[in-house]
Order: sequence, then C-alpha cells, then structure tokens
Amino acid sequence: MTPSRASINHWLAQRIPGAQLDEAGVAAIRRDDDSVVVIEVPANSELCHLCALVAPLPEVAREAALLAALELNRFGRPLGGCWLAWEDDVQMLTLCHNLHVPGADAIAFGNTLDNFLIALDHARALLLTPATMGGGDTGSDTDAERGDPSGAAGYRNQEAFFSALRG
Repeated sequence: MTPSRASINHWLAQRIPGAQLDEAGVAAIRRDDDSVVVIEVPANSELCHLCALVAPLPEVAREAALLAALELNRFGRPLGGCWLAWEDDVQMLTLCHNLHVPGADAIAFGNTLDNFLIALDHARALLLTPATMGGGDTGSDTDAERGDPSGAAGYRNQEAFFSALRG
C-alpha cells in the first residue's frame, strides 16, 4: 500500500469506523440517500480525489444550466476550491476536489471532507433552482415542496456512477 493510500485509510477510519479504500484505491461514503462521496487515491499518486453527483442537466434550458455551472467554477470561489465537471457515463454534473495527501493530516482531511459536503449542498441549491433548470416560476411545484429538497430524482444513478469510476 502506498503512503498516500495508507494515510487516507487511516484518516477515513478515524472519521468513519470501518471505512477504507478498496484494492483499487476507491471508497464511497454515504451522507444520506442522495449524497455519496467517492474518494479515490490512484496508485502511485499523492492526490486524493473527491467527487459526488450534483445534478443532471435539464431537458430544457440546458445552456442556462451549463452557464450556471461555469459561473460556479469561476475562480473556485462559490465552491470553496471545488469544481464542477461533466460525467458523460451517467449524464450528470459532478463536484470534484483534489487533496494533496503529503501536505495534509487527519484534521485537514476532515475539514476537506466537511467543506466538500458544504460545497455539494451549495452547488445543488444553486443548480437545482427553477430558473437554472429551465422552469422559471413554477409556483408550488418545487422539489422541496414535493418533499425532495435535494432534487434527488436525478441522483438515483449512483451505482452507474461507481461502476463507471471503477471502469
């Protein structure tokens, strides 16, 4: 096991008892039904990649949604150093972040994970608005009012996402 993988395994187990990277250097941690963070440390790498599904592009106003995603990527400010990318295999935007493992410790890893989850919530809140998703004024028919505050209808592709990562 590489030093970076060993460090991430140690910090991950401190944070979530029993959690660890698999042989491919990948772990998935679930915050709730709609928030799964994939943690990956490639072989012979000093980087730990974090990624999570954010949202599908809407059927209408796709350009507006892409522009909103690009605005969130601008200078990394709204997303705290994270960025949005397109995952073609599941047709969804993903949130990504890299942690340089040798420059980190358990506290930095925990803070990075916490900040990543905050950025994920922020990205979803901004991207899953009626205006961004092409709906304009939708009255009372929002995801939150239907009992789905995260817009989770688009997040059910988690298993396909994990399969695509493992190649």
